[in-house]
Amino acid sequence: MDAGSDARRADMAGFKTRLYDRMRGMHRAWIENAREIRDLELNYGSRLMTAKSPLQAASLCNEWMAKRMAIVAHEQEMFANSWLWLLADMSEPSSSASVQSFSTWPVGDRLIPSPAPPTE
Repeated sequence: MDAGSDARRADMAGFKTRLYDRMRGMHRAWIENAREIRDLELNYGSRLMTAKSPLQAASLCNEWMAKRMAIVAHEQEMFANSWLWLLADMSEPSSSASVQSFSTWPVGDRLIPSPAPPTE
């Protein structure tokens, strides 16, 4: 075996590690979103059961839908960002790809998976 094939193997191992780390982070974020949705459903379900009027029930439903849509929008943004970073990892030269790793960065009050900035 030559040094070139060893370097390609090492690059592929690093890429697989970054891919696994990114997917694990996405999975954790999705689990957190599922918990957030469950808590939202429980909270608004109990509040809806105690609504005193149709107007109050409609207001609660409107509030619930807005919060639910915010969670879904965040999840889609997280997925899109992770996918773009995965594509960027695939297209980067091997020398700079080896310094990338999974981390999160804040967007509003949430954390979005992204590669960590290179540490040199």
